[in-house]
Amino acid sequence: MRRALPWRLLAWGALGVSLHIGLARFGYGVVLPTLRSEMALGYTAGGVLNAVHLGGYLAGTLSGAALARRVGMAGLGRLGHGLAAAGALVCALVPTDPATGPWLLGAGRLAAGFGGGWAVIAILVTVLGGIAVAAREQASVLLWAGLAVAVLGCGLAAPWLLEPALWRLVFVAAAVVAVVLAVGFPAAREVAPAAAGEPGFTLAAVATSRWAWLVATYFCFGLGYIAYATFAGARLAAAGETVAVVTLTWSTAGLATLAGSLLTLAVLARPRLRPLALPGAMALAAVGAAVASLPGLVAALGGAVLVGLGLAATPALITAAARTRSSAGDYASAFSVATAVLGLGQLLGPVLAGALADALGAVAAPLFGAAAYAAGAAVALADLRAGRRPR
Repeated sequence: MRRALPWRLLAWGALGVSLHIGLARFGYGVVLPTLRSEMALGYTAGGVLNAVHLGGYLAGTLSGAALARRVGMAGLGRLGHGLAAAGALVCALVPTDPATGPWLLGAGRLAAGFGGGWAVIAILVTVLGGIAVAAREQASVLLWAGLAVAVLGCGLAAPWLLEPALWRLVFVAAAVVAVVLAVGFPAAREVAPAAAGEPGFTLAAVATSRWAWLVATYFCFGLGYIAYATFAGARLAAAGETVAVVTLTWSTAGLATLAGSLLTLAVLARPRLRPLALPGAMALAAVGAAVASLPGLVAALGGAVLVGLGLAATPALITAAARTRSSAGDYASAFSVATAVLGLGQLLGPVLAGALADALGAVAAPLFGAAAYAAGAAVALADLRAGRRPR
């Protein structure tokens, strides 16, 4: 009988989430002001370079389930982490020449994102496959709490990372962690395909009420959080805030992410509040992104707190729900499709928010994130209503 919470497996999985979802994206947001200065990048170009990583992640996610059938989940995880390490190393070594640096940085980001897509599928299937059903939501929250570690670490390191050339340390750290995760990838318990007579997961299932609202919520989350994460630091820099304010804002977001994970665990323990966990997390983040568009330290910190409360909770709840709504044999495919839709949101978010920021000013980026989060809260409520209807 499996233990309810295998802590070593959870800690390993949380480190993977910390790398591929946290450091790879929020670390980039922290160092973007320096990158923009050293490589003469506009907001749109800065957003595109993050979107390239997310595009690679989308491609890796879509191809991961098929590749896993050939090499196994452990093989997929090792290949993914190896590619992520190579991509991060390229990013760490690129020249700052505006003619070649952004192109090489984009190539490294693309490889790291592609490997990250493979790795995250392998991590979640491996970890949630080793968790008892009754503890799966709680375990998913703890797994995604690894995101808080990355955000907090980036915040505390911001004074050094914003120094000239030291942005490279983010990518060096990512390469090292990816190698550690590849070497330490646990043996995955390969799952059997769906039993005879049991309907398997297909793309057509996404159009049903069982999946459509949940997947749409994930898309809106991808749009909202990546718009905030990519441009929060650049927004503060454009407003003339000091490095100390940037550091405090990111550190606050990290602590709030951790607090949001603990709050979600408390909500899940209360049956009457449990259904409201997902729409509540999205609604808090919508308010937070809107607050972050206002000037001043109080607005920056208040926005970071509210966005952070739902930052790890939202993907934790959605990935756990996807596991509950699919068989063990179909989870990799179901997760791939759901995460691909998230990836599409993440791909569009930096480009759209960056273009709006170039056209209307940096304040447009958090407002775009607020609108996306608000739409996600509404869709999450629709998913809740659909789940209460008789089938």
